[in-house]
Amino acid sequence: MTVGHNLPDHHYTSTAVRQGRHWQTRCDQYPGVSCQARTLHQAAEQQRRSLAHVTDMPEASITVEVVPVLPDAVRRRLSRAKELRRMATWANHAAATEIRAAARELARMELSLRDIGSILGVSHQRAHQLVSYGTEPEKR
Repeated sequence: MTVGHNLPDHHYTSTAVRQGRHWQTRCDQYPGVSCQARTLHQAAEQQRRSLAHVTDMPEASITVEVVPVLPDAVRRRLSRAKELRRMATWANHAAATEIRAAARELARMELSLRDIGSILGVSHQRAHQLVSYGTEPEKR
């Protein structure tokens, strides 16, 4: 259990549009609450203060998510980056599975952990971990 202000949290979203060197930000739930700020962080803080005033709630109970409107080209690149990261995560997992399988095959050939490490480009301690991965520890 966490100890806190015991106030309900109120979450709001604000849309931010870049205009020159500033972000023009408007609360989606309270369109009359708007501000202009140099950074998205500053915009969120200003929106939070304004919402506290408008809703008569303590600032500590208000969170604001600022959603910037981005050009299509940037959104496409960010979407592609997210997809590539997902693919990289999958590829890293697959590579780790293959390296463990290779380590086990080398161990079945009765190679030393030092030789397995040299072949895989890892330390002998890491080779031991790869060979032992997923096996039950010995009971004493």
